[in-house]
Amino acid sequence: MDRHGDLAEATVRLWHDESAGMRVSEAETTALTEELVGLALHRVTPLRAGPAPVGTRSVEAWEAATIVITLRTAPTLVRSLIGLLQDWLRRRNSGSIEMKLGEHKLRLTSAGRAEQREAIEHFFTSVERDRDAARAAESGDRG
Repeated sequence: MDRHGDLAEATVRLWHDESAGMRVSEAETTALTEELVGLALHRVTPLRAGPAPVGTRSVEAWEAATIVITLRTAPTLVRSLIGLLQDWLRRRNSGSIEMKLGEHKLRLTSAGRAEQREAIEHFFTSVERDRDAARAAESGDRG
């Protein structure tokens, strides 16, 4: 996080549901990216480096399904980002999203289960705790 606005980088990986024969297309990734721009994020870009994970069909498909987001860690923005990702999955009705923000990971699926709501709350609480600790350290508060 930077001292001028709590900027952090989140990696969002879009996973397809191979058992249903569905893939995350470049068009879907582009559409999601356009929706993300509406959240007033600092930056939204595709991930350009690294080999394709085992089980994926090609590096190009993997790169098209990974987005790096630079955002302020304001509580409302993090919640809005998670809500948008959940909505995208519900509309697609397949696959999952893995989001990593700092040391925190969250896996979302198209189903809206109670365990998922609990995971989201735990993720959000952990991110908030780290943001508050970083602010305290920057201000010299030891306690």
